[in-house]
Amino acid sequence: MQAINISVENFESAIINPSMDRPVVLTFTSSRYQECAQLLSSLEELSGELKFTLGAVNLDDPQNGQFIQIFRISGLPYTCVIDKGNNADVIQGVATEKALKEKLVKFFVSEEEKLKIAIAEALENKDYDYAIPLLDEALQKTPDDKKLKLLQAKVYVGLGDTEKAKALLTTFTAADDEFNEAKSLLDLLDFYVEASKKDAVEGVAATYREACNLAVAGDYQNALDQFLQCVTQDKTWNDEAARKAMMTLFGVLGPKHALTWEYRAKLNTQLFI
Repeated sequence: MQAINISVENFESAIINPSMDRPVVLTFTSSRYQECAQLLSSLEELSGELKFTLGAVNLDDPQNGQFIQIFRISGLPYTCVIDKGNNADVIQGVATEKALKEKLVKFFVSEEEKLKIAIAEALENKDYDYAIPLLDEALQKTPDDKKLKLLQAKVYVGLGDTEKAKALLTTFTAADDEFNEAKSLLDLLDFYVEASKKDAVEGVAATYREACNLAVAGDYQNALDQFLQCVTQDKTWNDEAARKAMMTLFGVLGPKHALTWEYRAKLNTQLFI
């Protein structure tokens, strides 16, 4: 969501008054500091995700200079959270989007959502020992929560239990907000299982695993490149796993997609030379 331009004139109506009901975020920018633009872009992304009002004060405008004294700004970038008219927290300097989210989430997300975020982050790091107890705790409170069900399916994938993962993923319908993600996970289930493995591999197996990681990340072109390398190195490796993987991606992309046409031709060339 795009930031609201804040000036002395609209500061009270756009920032102070809304903060009485829900915290708002205010950031200060200047064209003299490139980092301000980068930070503002990250905050705009997060404002859409966390649903908060974002205001931006342009300190290039001389009329906004008094904000420097009001907020005691000693350097840029400078961002603060305004809650009930007070400066509740300050983010000084450059921060990654992940660091910003960790700082802001406590103001805009319920305890239930925080738990889901913690579980998702643990799964991203393949820390199942940490994720599973949290997930069990959350499911005891809201066993029908679809977002939790999706996270549970990801746990099964990470543990290599494809049957339980499939059973869960097939329960999602088009009416569910998580349907598209569940369908994608189901389509790419074997890739997720391979990408979740931690054992050391080399040669064709290492190339294949990297391709699976790329496919899971949605980088289908580079995934197809890597799978094709596997075919080039050894067409019959692991019961033609690389060829089958490419066929799966062709199905995900659809028969008319440019990548399907391009890599189907490249695959055929390798298979018949």
